[in-house]
Amino acid sequence: MLRSSAFILIAALAASVSARADEAALEGKGREIALLHCARCHVIDAKTRLGGIGSTPSFPLLMSLADGEHRFITFFDRRPHPVFVRMEGVEPLTPLPANAAEAELSVDDLDALIAYALSLK
Repeated sequence: MLRSSAFILIAALAASVSARADEAALEGKGREIALLHCARCHVIDAKTRLGGIGSTPSFPLLMSLADGEHRFITFFDRRPHPVFVRMEGVEPLTPLPANAAEAELSVDDLDALIAYALSLK
């Protein structure tokens, strides 16, 4: 009986470590995407605190707000993002060309960005 309990505990710990590794990989992908597309306007973490545009909120500030997670989930629909962010499966706001370099994101990219943002809480 003790052996099976120990085995179950070890299996549960291994699954937890594996899940955390997957989560860390997703957060890392989200940070890479944020550096590539978001850091041109936003400070995304303490390492990029001297970047961004002064009038845009930082990722840590956004995540400190009560609706911070919701803001990240719907960021592509919030001004000025609809003008240049292209989301897989979301119709562009206008057929006119973007007024800034386009950022093309997939649903997986959005999941990674949200995982990264949540890691900043």
